[in-house]
Amino acid sequence: MIVQKAMDLLDEGVLISDDQFVITYTNPAFMELFQLQGGAVTGESLHHLFPDIDQEKRVVTNSTKNQQPVVIDHYPMRWKGKAYVFKIHTKPFTYEGRTYNLTRVFDKTESYNREKQLIHMIEEMTANVVKVADGFALLPLQPILRDEQKEVLLTRVPELCQNQRIDRLAVEFSGIVSVEDEWVHLLRDLVVSLQLLGIEVVLAGMRPQVVMQFTQNRISLAGVRTFRNLPQAADYFLRKRK
Repeated sequence: MIVQKAMDLLDEGVLISDDQFVITYTNPAFMELFQLQGGAVTGESLHHLFPDIDQEKRVVTNSTKNQQPVVIDHYPMRWKGKAYVFKIHTKPFTYEGRTYNLTRVFDKTESYNREKQLIHMIEEMTANVVKVADGFALLPLQPILRDEQKEVLLTRVPELCQNQRIDRLAVEFSGIVSVEDEWVHLLRDLVVSLQLLGIEVVLAGMRPQVVMQFTQNRISLAGVRTFRNLPQAADYFLRKRK
């Protein structure tokens, strides 16, 4: 009884089912999460309560059959017209000679959506190709804080340049104070990719410590002009076009 009272107070949803997949207990958080406040589900079959879940995605069922605990950090599910993302923990146990499964369900939907929005924002900032004039664009480099940014730089920047018919790109370094070794090689790969597409690339606003990092890594950017600041790079491209 004390244990049940404690589970009633938990913020995550708690479900206990037997070896026949019949629900023996749900805490208030579970009922609220799945909008079941209006009806009792104790004694009901899990498969009746959640009939639309594919066999291979029935976490509790498979955990009970295999008698193995399961931890799933990202479990997308559509329920009553809304898209959710859950974190699910299952733990089979035995009580008075019978087998049960304790399932804990954490609603991660809000944090997942925030993370998704953050990733989108970072991607937009990372691949921010700004068209300045016909055929001429600026790429203000941002610090690499996440692994996703590396892939974005190498794939989206060339794609955006092609879509906008860019043949001259100034890569602007004023926002970069220092770089790691991997970042230096990443930038080299980006420049080479753009050059292979016929895009002339220049670098502007590099700090001394960044230049030193390139030198220490013996990175040679053959045929790439560098300028002290962005206005110089812009002037070069615009005069060249005349």
